[in-house]
Amino acid sequence: MQVSNLIEACLIVGGASYIGSLLWLLRGLYRREECALPSLKQPSLSIIVAARNEEQTIAGCLEALCQQDYEGEWEVLVVDDRSTDGTEHIVNAWASEWPRLHLVRAPDEVALRCPKKSALAQGIAVARGEILLFTDADCRPPRNWARSMADHFHDDVGLVAGHAHTEAGHALMQRVLSAENAAVGGLAAGSFAQGVPLSCTGRNLAYRKAVYDEVDGFQRIGHLLGGDDVYFMRLVAAGGRWKMVFNRRAVVSSLPSSAQWRRIVHQKMRHAAKGGHYRGPALLLAALVYAFHVGLGAGLVAELGGIHLEWLWPIWAARWFVDALLLRHMARLHPLAWGAYLPLLEVLYIPYVVFLAPAGRLGLFSWKVLIWTSVFYF
Repeated sequence: MQVSNLIEACLIVGGASYIGSLLWLLRGLYRREECALPSLKQPSLSIIVAARNEEQTIAGCLEALCQQDYEGEWEVLVVDDRSTDGTEHIVNAWASEWPRLHLVRAPDEVALRCPKKSALAQGIAVARGEILLFTDADCRPPRNWARSMADHFHDDVGLVAGHAHTEAGHALMQRVLSAENAAVGGLAAGSFAQGVPLSCTGRNLAYRKAVYDEVDGFQRIGHLLGGDDVYFMRLVAAGGRWKMVFNRRAVVSSLPSSAQWRRIVHQKMRHAAKGGHYRGPALLLAALVYAFHVGLGAGLVAELGGIHLEWLWPIWAARWFVDALLLRHMARLHPLAWGAYLPLLEVLYIPYVVFLAPAGRLGLFSWKVLIWTSVFYF
C-alpha cells in the first residue's frame, strides 16, 4: 500500500470515528435538561479542597465558598498538602473567623502514590457530610453551587459532575486553553447526557460518602498520578449501582492557565496520559482518534511536499464544523470568544495528540512538585 493510501485510510476511518463521536456528544448536549427538584431532606455536605502551596489563590476560593447559600448543614475542609508557603497561616486566619472552616493536615508520608489523592483521602476520613463536594484552591464556585449540586442527589444518584470553566486571561495561549477547556467540558456534559459518562473534573464534582466507601476509596487508583475525578468516576460506573448525572446550573470558574510553555506542555501530557487507561470500546475509539490525528499531520506534510490527498481538506473541514458546534454550545454555559481561537486550536491539537499523548503515557512529565514519573509508575 502506498503511503498516501495509508494516510487517506487513517483520515477516512479515524475522521468518521471522530466526527461521529462529536455528533453523538452534540446529541446529548442538545437534550432537554432534566429538572432537579430541591430535596425535601437537605443532606449534610462536606466541601473538600486539597491545597499545596496555594497562598496566592486560597483566599479567593474561601471567599467564594463562604458565600454559598445552602441552608442545610455543611462544612468546608481545606487539606494542607505539606505546603511550604503561607497556605496554612491563611486558612487558620479564616478558620478563626468562620466556624464552618476546618484545616486538615495531610500526613508527611503519603499513603498513596498520588499525593493529591492521599490528601483528599485524609479530608474524606474526617468529613462529617453525607455528600462530599470537591473543588480546587484556584477555583471560584458560584453562590448557588453547593445548593444546586445537592439538588441533583435523588435517592438513586451517587455522583454529580459539573462544568469548570478556565478564565481566559490576557495571554494568547491562556485564551486558547480556555477554549480547549470548554471543549473538554463538552465531552463531559454530552457523554453524561447520553448515559455513558466519559469525563469529569475534580474542580466541580460531588459524590456520596457511602459511594466512596463502597468502592474502597482511592485504593484501586491510588497508584495513578492524577485522576481523582475521572478514574474514580469509572470505579462508580463499573459498580453499576448508582446513577451519575451532570449539573449544568452551576459553572465553577477557575483562574487562567499558566502562560508558561513548559507548564502548559507538562499539564497537557498529564491530561493526555489518562487516555492510556481506557478499556474496551473507549480504547478502540481513542486509537482511531489518534490515527485520525496522525493522518491529519501526515496529510498536511504531504500536501506541503506536493502530494495531493483527495480526502484531507473535506474531512478536516468537517472536523472544524463539528468542533465549532461543540464550542458554540459550551459558550452557553460560560461566555467564551471561541470563534477567534478555533483555527489555532485546530492546528495545535494535531501535534498535541500525535506527540504529547504518547509522551504523557510514558510518564515524561512533571506535576506540581516537579516529581518525574516513569512508565512503570502506571
